Amino acid sequence: MKLFTVGEVVNHAVGDRQCPECADEYPEPCPCGGFMHAAETAEADAEGNLGLVTCCDRCGRSEDQLDEAAS
Repeated sequence: MKLFTVGEVVNHAVGDRQCPECADEYPEPCPCGGFMHAAETAEADAEGNLGLVTCCDRCGRSEDQLDEAAS
């Protein structure tokens, strides 16, 4: 199993649609055919919700990058 980095730790499994290291609701399908993995960050918003860092295991883009490309 090949691992890759999401956030700061190399612990997400490429191609694993049930990656145990992902945040809730992830991984999810990416338009490129890979899986978008997510890791929680230590930073919280004003409501106390932890932020997410996302990365596709195939194309390497984040959800933010995909949103920008779609605009």
